[in-house]
Amino acid sequence: MNKTQATKQFSENFLDLKEAEKTTFSRIVNKLLQVNLLTKRKISDANDYRFILAFKEIFEAFFVLMDFSLNIKREDEVVYITNDSLYNHLRLKKEESILLLVLRILYQRKKDFVTLDEDVEIFLHEIHSELMRIGYLDNKRITKDKLKPTLSFLRSYNLIDYIDRGLHDDARIKIYPTIIYVTNLESIKEVVDKLDGYMEGSEINEETDEN
Repeated sequence: MNKTQATKQFSENFLDLKEAEKTTFSRIVNKLLQVNLLTKRKISDANDYRFILAFKEIFEAFFVLMDFSLNIKREDEVVYITNDSLYNHLRLKKEESILLLVLRILYQRKKDFVTLDEDVEIFLHEIHSELMRIGYLDNKRITKDKLKPTLSFLRSYNLIDYIDRGLHDDARIKIYPTIIYVTNLESIKEVVDKLDGYMEGSEINEETDEN
């Protein structure tokens, strides 16, 4: 769809919306621009996910005008946007990159043992165990001063969720399928290879499509 087509489609369809729907549309657009990723798996975003599907053509046309693409992954119940000019990429810190890849590995490992209706959940001690296994911790534990801001950062982009503010070993962490779409890797082997490269001392230069 080019911008001329997008302008026509948006103007025609947007005018047909009720005022309440226009308000909801604006709110969801701003949410996508802020966090990029929405998933039906997150209770607070479930209705927004359904709204996007219901008015898919309007959202698509709007984002074309902004040089963005709307991506809908029904198989994982995920919606996200990408900038067509590869702008708005977010450079991650070392801890954020490594923890993101570790969570991606744990997500895939757990996903094979849950039903389609179940969420993927892990315990915090599994993150510590995986970090020790890859040699990142060198038989030490990652401190809460480093862990908490990183987990909070990932939660702010709808990649994970958790409740235990004390971050005890038995704290449950829910991993959303959105994590698949920020690692930019086609297979779990690529994730492992990328993580191994980090651990061997290669330069950290991880970018995601976050806005």
